[in-house]
Amino acid sequence: MSTAFLITSLVIVATPGTGALYTITAGLAHGRRAALLAAFAGVVGTLPHLVAAVTGLAAVLHASGVAFAVI
Repeated sequence: MSTAFLITSLVIVATPGTGALYTITAGLAHGRRAALLAAFAGVVGTLPHLVAAVTGLAAVLHASGVAFAVI
């Protein structure tokens, strides 16, 4: 692995994503309950992707444009 790859990886991992920024913003603006709800909603939002990956649906959709269009 090159040094550039390692530095880029470190920056990507250390930078908060949109979900983290939304959760922090909700917490600062509306309190702890809103932050917990925002974090929970972010996790629930990833569940369909998790199910698709686990069941192999993601591979089918990637391989077939027709299946992607149907779904």
